[in-house]
Amino acid sequence: MTTISRLHLGEVVDHATLRALGFTNEAIRHAIRSGRLHPRHRGVYAVGRAQISREGVWLAAVLACGAGALLSQAPAALHLRLLERADQRPHVSVPTQAGRKTPRGVTLHRAATLTPNDRTIHEGIPVTTVERTLIDLARTGERRALRAAVRAAERLHRTDLGALRTRAAEPRHSIGHARLYALLSEYVLASGLSDSELEARFLELCARHRLPAPERQVQIGSFRVDFLWRAERLIVETDGRATHDTEVAFLDDRVRDRALAAIGYEVMRFTWAEVTLRPGAVAGEVRAALKRRRGPVAITGS
Repeated sequence: MTTISRLHLGEVVDHATLRALGFTNEAIRHAIRSGRLHPRHRGVYAVGRAQISREGVWLAAVLACGAGALLSQAPAALHLRLLERADQRPHVSVPTQAGRKTPRGVTLHRAATLTPNDRTIHEGIPVTTVERTLIDLARTGERRALRAAVRAAERLHRTDLGALRTRAAEPRHSIGHARLYALLSEYVLASGLSDSELEARFLELCARHRLPAPERQVQIGSFRVDFLWRAERLIVETDGRATHDTEVAFLDDRVRDRALAAIGYEVMRFTWAEVTLRPGAVAGEVRAALKRRRGPVAITGS
């Protein structure tokens, strides 16, 4: 029979796994008495030592909650690296409304909407998928944390925000779906706008908020800028994702901005989401910049 000292089970193991490996109930009881197994929950043990890592605590909680259980909520976001800081206490979701005893120290969520498609394994722990974790965070978390998690999902997990927005729109009567849908709309609602359409929206914004009309598509040295207030030497660039959301464009935009600043121009950049969803805030920033730039400005080039 396999001995505890030869097991390579990581930090925690459950009773069913030990039995499948050939341990009798008496052998398990002996391992507990001898300090080779340390009970964490009913039928779940720490192997070798009582103190285990954060991830070990999470896995033990999932194992204690039975078949179909998944790490979820804030600890799932931490485990998937969607958040850097959050509540670390174990939260576990199970795909049933039926009663099952909640293990001590675990917050149990009985989620009838949990499906096999919401399940993944990350670094050995059954956990809700990135998409499901974001929906759960939207239900219970702060908007700032949710926004950070969405950015991490796109950057680290290559999450398709458009597809996720479509899923969040499903009529499940969930506050999490609704909140996530609203946030994602800021990122993807206007992503289909062409550069010319986005520029037209910005001109409409200027007219609606009574800003002085800028010149459009002006050549300054080797650069063509979207909008220019010549007297104030203020430039506005409207950034559509199709032409500005790449590493090359990111670098080129910053080189260009520094070159223009060196000859006395101020460059302001606004995304399509800002222009289409926060026009009042954009107008306020431009108005403040124009007022500031009407003071003495050093002219160092043409």
